[in-house]
Amino acid sequence: MAPVEIEVILCDAISAPVAHLKIVDKAFQLPLVNDTYNEVTKLAAPLSPFVETVKENVEKVTPMLESGFTTVKTKAEEKLFPQLPEGTTANIQAKFDTAREKVASAVDNLDSLACEGLDQLTSKVPTLKAATPELLKLTKDTTVTYAEYAKEYVASYSLAQIALKLGDKGLQVATDA
Repeated sequence: MAPVEIEVILCDAISAPVAHLKIVDKAFQLPLVNDTYNEVTKLAAPLSPFVETVKENVEKVTPMLESGFTTVKTKAEEKLFPQLPEGTTANIQAKFDTAREKVASAVDNLDSLACEGLDQLTSKVPTLKAATPELLKLTKDTTVTYAEYAKEYVASYSLAQIALKLGDKGLQVATDA
């Protein structure tokens, strides 16, 4: 087999920047989401020392993993790449670029759909734009009201059943006499 030029796909080409989603900004404009995030952050604060410990341990292991990766990569470049047909790397890179573009387009479309959905939701449920304490009070009051309605319904159902039974017994006594 004729020697071929070794072409390598750089790791930098693979690691794409994280897209900034518009839906995140839009959601954080709602007081409920913003307040919930702040409360979760406060609750998670005691876990911070544990996270730092894990981070330090990962930083200790990372150089060993990187050296192992470098060894595997070097062996692949020496043994595998010369056996590949010419232009394989360019072909793979082209397909990778196409896939990346399609994924980016799909993410943008989903982000736009999510923004539109959130706009529709907040227009149909305007109380979502209310301050969190006000929203909690309104939710509590509504829940209590519906619980009262359910209680009245169940109570009336029992009374209706008793009235039907009494009426049935009365008709039975009248027909027996």
